[in-house]
Amino acid sequence: MSELIVAEDIMQEHEVKRNFEMWRESVIRSRFTITAVFLKLANPPKETRDVNHQISSFLQSKIRKTDLLFQLADGEHWCIFFLQSSDVEAKAFLKRIFAILKQEKEFEQIALKASITEIRNSVSFETLLDKNKKNLADAQQLDWSIEQVTDYSVQPNEQVKVSIIEQNAIFRKVLETTILQLDIPHFTLEVSAYEDGYSFLQSNSYKTGHMHLIVMNDILPRKNGLEILHVLREMPNEKKFIIYMMSERNSEGAALNAYEGGVDEYIVKPFNLRLLEAKIKRTFARFWL
Repeated sequence: MSELIVAEDIMQEHEVKRNFEMWRESVIRSRFTITAVFLKLANPPKETRDVNHQISSFLQSKIRKTDLLFQLADGEHWCIFFLQSSDVEAKAFLKRIFAILKQEKEFEQIALKASITEIRNSVSFETLLDKNKKNLADAQQLDWSIEQVTDYSVQPNEQVKVSIIEQNAIFRKVLETTILQLDIPHFTLEVSAYEDGYSFLQSNSYKTGHMHLIVMNDILPRKNGLEILHVLREMPNEKKFIIYMMSERNSEGAALNAYEGGVDEYIVKPFNLRLLEAKIKRTFARFWL
């Protein structure tokens, strides 16, 4: 391994792992995108000490304050994490710095190659490094080449809990079947049904951290819809709830009371099930924007 001298403030591999693990959780939970760019000398000179220092300093001067540059433990690779940036932005960055390096006399004897990974799902720090190092090794000696790892670029479906609270057994089953058959891109629905408000609250299913769609009647035995609404909207993480209230009361006063209490949709019975389907699809389409 070549002796390594790095630029001031550049981080090392062991210092970055904990940060990456926190970012990875945000990737899954909040659709937070990270793009990692790995760089390596295409034709390393016999003496890389000064070159490593020059490259480290150059990269440090070109990244944004929100980006993170570090050097891998092998002393042969650099990595830049671009937070909330796509692979398109990373490619544009690489093309720009490659163009600059090609024109700088102090770098005329060297060339770089790069590997890009856009991260939208779970991958371990070690796997990410190994995959890109192998990708660069397979690229052989191609000067200024930009390779890509696409294994982790697909956003996983987000799990959503759905609770149907309806006293009428037949209509409750119809609602459950209707929602289970919905195909909503990027989301997986886990549906549960309850005959009254008390059963729902006793289930404790509403205490998880998942996004939670509630489809409930306003009039229910043992805890009615308005009481449940109050419980949910008093919770610290109440914004995770999407609450649809169904009612036979077709009046402005009833609707106003429900909306002021915190419902997201007020649906008057009887209603066309296709209307409910359309409302749910539209709700989740907005969440993905």
